[in-house]
Amino acid sequence: MEDDPRGARPEGAHSGLLAELPEGYLASVEDYHRLAYAVVGEARRAATGRFGLRSLSQGFGTPVFEVTMGRAGEMECQVWVDGDELFATEGGSGRSAHITTLAAAAKFAGVEPGTEAREHDSPELGDVDRWLRVSPEMGAHLAAWFRLGKQALEQLHELPGAAEPDEIQLWPGHFDIATAIGDAEAGARATYGLSPGDAAHPFPYAYVGPWSDVDRSDPYWNDAAFGGASLPYAEIIAAPDLASAVFEFLYAGFDSING
Repeated sequence: MEDDPRGARPEGAHSGLLAELPEGYLASVEDYHRLAYAVVGEARRAATGRFGLRSLSQGFGTPVFEVTMGRAGEMECQVWVDGDELFATEGGSGRSAHITTLAAAAKFAGVEPGTEAREHDSPELGDVDRWLRVSPEMGAHLAAWFRLGKQALEQLHELPGAAEPDEIQLWPGHFDIATAIGDAEAGARATYGLSPGDAAHPFPYAYVGPWSDVDRSDPYWNDAAFGGASLPYAEIIAAPDLASAVFEFLYAGFDSING
């Protein structure tokens, strides 16, 4: 079974991205973030001990993972979010439900709302019975954003000199899609990723987070929140070619660190 649970979309299709972000955007991102770490990532963690997620052709969620069924052997499962719906497959059988509360979503996924995947920049779990601020439009936007990130990060992996690349993952605790590339001993390793927004950045952004000191007099290294570089959503969405704009930004950081 492939990781993508539904039919593939054309490579580079980012039509779900919102040209204008709605009022309350970050609040909605935070609720999808809660859902990602407390339910979707938790479903994989409870079964395998791992919680990394993936950008999928439609939505985001776990890769296919195996659940031990005792004497019955193992069953392939997957949990993912698409728009304002939660999907699951178990042994080839699929089901779906509209997203309402964390408690209801966790029951659907067969877990308790968990915090094992939570990170320092994750929103608090909060009231698991509160209705989550989700919508088809926001879900489509997030899915398109993570697909854009996956495409750019795959291009980085293919660069000559892209040493020791980590797997591209959507981390539920940070709620960003990222990879790390470079020789850490040589001071050339960095994290490259795309975030839909956080407390320090209320809008989506691409970023490069060097693991070692960089020349902060270089205007490229412009982000005060984490000592790296960021490219804001306004510049990305205004570009003639979104994928090229993101890749060129990430490549500039790669080139600076590895030059």
